[in-house]
Amino acid sequence: MAGGMAEAYNDDVAEKKAQVAQINAIKREWLFKTGMQKMETRRAAVKESRARISEAVGFGFDKDAAAVLEASGELTPVLTRLSKLRDDPEKRFSKTGIKKMSKAILDNVPEDRVSAAVKYAFDSGAVEDFDAEKLIDVVFSTSNVEESLQEGFDMVAGIPTGSGIPRISATGVNLGSLTPMTAEKEQKARNLIKERLGDALGGTRTDNGGYQWENPVAANAIIEKSLDYYVRKISDPLLEVDLTDVSSEISTTIRDLVQTGVGLNEIATNFEFGVGYTPPTSPPGSDLNVNDSSGGPTIVPPSVTVDEIIQKNSLSGKQ
Repeated sequence: MAGGMAEAYNDDVAEKKAQVAQINAIKREWLFKTGMQKMETRRAAVKESRARISEAVGFGFDKDAAAVLEASGELTPVLTRLSKLRDDPEKRFSKTGIKKMSKAILDNVPEDRVSAAVKYAFDSGAVEDFDAEKLIDVVFSTSNVEESLQEGFDMVAGIPTGSGIPRISATGVNLGSLTPMTAEKEQKARNLIKERLGDALGGTRTDNGGYQWENPVAANAIIEKSLDYYVRKISDPLLEVDLTDVSSEISTTIRDLVQTGVGLNEIATNFEFGVGYTPPTSPPGSDLNVNDSSGGPTIVPPSVTVDEIIQKNSLSGKQ
């Protein structure tokens, strides 16, 4: 009877061991298949990432700058924009804008982040951190099944499915800077500025839709100065900007200066967007604007100061 019980016990133990072995076999198979799938996904991601960088270099980007854009997640929209411009017979992209953007990226992104992006983008060894042979050795090790399975789980969990390029903050690239400023675009911008500033510059609407200026020399100088600032803003490779916001900023700034009592001649001659500005002071106790273009007095609103205008309209000199 004792012998029968022992035999039954041994059979039970053997059955449980077989069940454990079967479960472990299923775990091993799952780990191997999952690990291989993740490695394949990663290799594909690396291949696609390098293809995007190569395409960017083909457009004229510096390869290190392209790697940074890939790391920040901005390369795809940049390439989409450039491809549309290239394929549209009515449009073209600016090679100068591409070179300016490359330089701005490398000048403004911290060197250690550029190095990290470049290393992961071009170092072939980064892709081979995880390989099938190593996965097989770990998952199917017979030395200690439990330990090998745990190591296998840890290994598979650590396999990235992306390209492996370390993510960095967005550089804030301005896609508009990739399009050249044509004479037609410049004239449209000039007309927009005239419309926004017309009355502030002492303009009277004519029958043909234009303006007659009280002080044409100063008015035209301010318009051209505003246009130059507009072009600089929309051409800045690392400044995401809305064109409507730029024209509104110009309009608000000039109007505030005029309302504060700064004359058109003074604005035309001495004021510059983006540069610290101190207007000339009127004689003590006087509210007259000594630089008024019309020669008459202008009452200075007491609630507005030039310092407030400078601060409100980002004119401290820092772009």
